[in-house]
Amino acid sequence: MSKWNYNQIADFAFKVENPNLYHDFYLKLRIQKSYPYENLYLLAHIRDPDGQVKTQRINFTLTDSDGKPLGRVSGNNISYEMPMMIHRKMNEAGQFSIALEQNMRDSVVFGVESIGVKIKEGPPVF
Repeated sequence: MSKWNYNQIADFAFKVENPNLYHDFYLKLRIQKSYPYENLYLLAHIRDPDGQVKTQRINFTLTDSDGKPLGRVSGNNISYEMPMMIHRKMNEAGQFSIALEQNMRDSVVFGVESIGVKIKEGPPVF
C-alpha cells in the first residue's frame, strides 16, 4: 500500500525567467480509492534564489458533499490537478524550489500514490 510519511518532503526545482508575470501552481495528486480522508493538508515551502523560504498551509478538498471524488477516477486510482497558488508574484528571476510536506493529523497517510507540481506563467504583474 502506498503511503506518505510526514518526513518525506517532495522537493521540485523550477526556474523563473520572467518575474513580471504571475505564476500559477497546481497540485498534481494521485491517490488510491482507499485514501481515508476527504481532504489533504499540505505545507508548501517556496525557496527563492537567495535561500529565503516562505511557507503556506493549504487545504485541498478531494470529495463533494456526498463523498464522491472530485478527481478523475481510473480503476483503483483517483487523479487530481488542483489550483494551489494562483497569480503568485515571484519577485526576481532565478532558480527556485517548492517543497511539499503533508500536514495531516496522522504522521503517515496511507493511499497516496504520487504527488507533483505543475507551474505555469500567468498574466503580467501590474
